Amino acid sequence: MVFPEADLEAAGRLTSALQDVVPVSAVVPGGATRQESVRRGLAAVPDGVTVIVCHDAARPFASPILYDRVVEAVSGTYRGAVPGVPSVDTVKRVETGRVVESLPRDRLVLVQTPQAFDAEALRGAHDRAEAEAWEATDDAMLLELAGHAVAVVLGEATNFKITTEADLLRAESLVGSGEL
Repeated sequence: MVFPEADLEAAGRLTSALQDVVPVSAVVPGGATRQESVRRGLAAVPDGVTVIVCHDAARPFASPILYDRVVEAVSGTYRGAVPGVPSVDTVKRVETGRVVESLPRDRLVLVQTPQAFDAEALRGAHDRAEAEAWEATDDAMLLELAGHAVAVVLGEATNFKITTEADLLRAESLVGSGEL
């Protein structure tokens, strides 16, 4: 697991306390970016692991079924898999405050984590990203840039990202309702 460096001591205590429920083999300090944090985490994954799953702590409601879905989608054809939920909103590409294109909603998904990857492809994509100074907002983008096919599986509406006060209120409401 990758944590901010300032939180490593607390992370060690937490992962130790949860070891019977969620075994953790290493606690690694993160980097300045998400991409660098994943790269550091990859360095702690032992050789011989064939599939690696990357997940953000900001999405605490991903179900075990969703993890299964992305892992099962990683195959010879697809070197990675991401969950996606259909966009219910119209999406516009904007430049300098002006709409330049309306994107076809039926061909768009909002991508979530957990994302699963063939370990060799993920390591290679990160190595190439470092060598060629690629910057990506998720690991699937690095695989795409490296020429690998990435599958999309059905995501979950409850697997939203908690980044704003409104998101936190929504999460508290969801937990309080017992819907999980």
